[in-house]
Amino acid sequence: MNLRDAQPHWPEVLTDWCVIRALAGSGWPEPLAPFPGAQAAFVSEVSAYLRFRALDLREAEAETRIIAAIEGIYRRSGGAAYLAAKDTLEATRGGYSIAFVGGFERATSLAVELRHCEQRLDEFRRPVMAEARRAGRVAAENYWNAVAACRVPEGFFASVPADGAIAQMRARFDLWWMLFLRSLRSILRETNPSYCRLLQALPALREEATRPGQKFVLGALVQDWREANGERYGLLKDIHFPVLEQRSVAKFEAVKAWFDRHAPGYKHDEGVRESAVRALYYGLERVLSAPDEVRWDS
Repeated sequence: MNLRDAQPHWPEVLTDWCVIRALAGSGWPEPLAPFPGAQAAFVSEVSAYLRFRALDLREAEAETRIIAAIEGIYRRSGGAAYLAAKDTLEATRGGYSIAFVGGFERATSLAVELRHCEQRLDEFRRPVMAEARRAGRVAAENYWNAVAACRVPEGFFASVPADGAIAQMRARFDLWWMLFLRSLRSILRETNPSYCRLLQALPALREEATRPGQKFVLGALVQDWREANGERYGLLKDIHFPVLEQRSVAKFEAVKAWFDRHAPGYKHDEGVRESAVRALYYGLERVLSAPDEVRWDS
């Protein structure tokens, strides 16, 4: 596969791979075996939840903690005067947004005032900016280290929709679900899906590296990108990106082959996806109405 010709959606690829590997460890409930495509639909539903819960929400939480740590240093240093300057900036910014729609002359006046407010806030921040950045770094390290210790803690799936496949699988196949959860935790101890963020950025970084007059090689641009984004994404250590890319391509091929076996066309044919989802939910409906003891194929 040539990544310059085809760019996978890496968040989906890496979370799909994690769920597929977890399923290989837990097996699949035997009563659902007669329903073609059900496994593919289940993998996609869990994978989507992983992207939301383990990537998007955690990145937002990391950013919130970083900002809180940085602002804590500024508030401690500047005290009430800093808070007043910040409130003035926010009020001016809000007024500017309204005036920009209402009239050019007022907006121009507020634009000048807005720059003055920003300069005033910078005067408070500048003396302790290095300390504030260090505090933000420590907050990011503490948060992501805690995440790495257990990427699927207790309650991780507590907020899934009650009528969704995840909740129904957990309710009906409780012993199997414990095996699946244990397998998923094991996979995520060794795999960090957050690498998808760098993989998504690589094509643009490659293009930038080949621009006429560019002084930096791709490796330097990747390092700059990681330093700018690593705290938010949890990529706090140096990354040997050629190895990461090579291994990720292998995962992409493995995911593609798995879906081709279980639901050919699933990734590019809406009809196949809809059929697989119907198979999964129909199978669950049949199982939920059956009194038989549930087994799974390991």
